[in-house]
Amino acid sequence: MTSSRRRIAGDRWTLRARPAFLYVMYGLLLWSVPLGLIGGVRPDVAAEIIRAMRAYFNALPEPLYALFGTGYLGYTAARAWGKAKGVER
Repeated sequence: MTSSRRRIAGDRWTLRARPAFLYVMYGLLLWSVPLGLIGGVRPDVAAEIIRAMRAYFNALPEPLYALFGTGYLGYTAARAWGKAKGVER
């Protein structure tokens, strides 16, 4: 393994990138539990929370979603190619 590959493979930011993304996804999924409980007790409050979250996500520009999707799919394809070539574990 070349020194540049070793340096990239040992990069702490690179090692944390995928787990950080998954933690965000887990957080969003887990948020549905307290929101469901709030909705059972105070449907009006839950509706306002949902309205605010929808407004936030709709305010994010479309190119940002495209950039994220392209980066994530590119990373996935590069990782699969690296594993198929035997370069990565």
